[in-house]
Amino acid sequence: MSRDLHILLVTVVLGATLAWGDRVPEALATMEAFRLTDVEIEGLRYLTRSEVLKTMGIAAETSVWGEIDTWSERLLAHPLIRTVHVERRIPSGLLISLSERVPVALVATPTVEPVDAEGTLLPLDPAEHRLDLPLVEIDRAPAQGSRLLPEAARELVGEVGRLMSVDPSFLQMVSEVRWGERRSLVARWVEPEVEFLLPLGVSQDRLREALNAVAHAASNPSLEVPEVIDVRFADQVVVRRTTGK
Repeated sequence: MSRDLHILLVTVVLGATLAWGDRVPEALATMEAFRLTDVEIEGLRYLTRSEVLKTMGIAAETSVWGEIDTWSERLLAHPLIRTVHVERRIPSGLLISLSERVPVALVATPTVEPVDAEGTLLPLDPAEHRLDLPLVEIDRAPAQGSRLLPEAARELVGEVGRLMSVDPSFLQMVSEVRWGERRSLVARWVEPEVEFLLPLGVSQDRLREALNAVAHAASNPSLEVPEVIDVRFADQVVVRRTTGK
């Protein structure tokens, strides 16, 4: 097809599209000029381009006039995809903008799997993707066939996700997180071995106070590193040490 004829065809179709919307005649949908040859995908982090196209069901013969709603529904059914927007670029292109679910913790179900802040288990290999994330203790695994954690576990990983945004440097040191007494959190460091007792919704300032207690002990040779730092109560930082070490 010559360039001028191609431009004319596209111009005619664009005008017709204003009248038809997505109800494009079958004859146009099967024309070679509208075969998908230019698919741009924004937002990829863990997924690959080929995985996205396979999930959508796009093949060599697929037309740009395919069902956008169907493509979107297929993508949203993928456990790694949180949001998606598909836009046509006539005559032969698509722009796919998506956001992936971000792992914030690991859970044992009993195999170790990443989970996002909404409690959705993610099909990612922690070793392959080098996911250095805290292990969250959960009482029970998801229901059979479900990738969504039980409610109590979802609330716990949601708080871990919040901590990631409040103070990423603190969370990077955390190896394990579990529920504590009275709906508090226990966040455990391995090196140094310290347990932090935190209230739900702990602020960055309170985390800083807890970290300052560790730093103070580490900088003073006469003091032992605390075993427990408790900031559950307003205006208090309770430090507990084991003597005789």
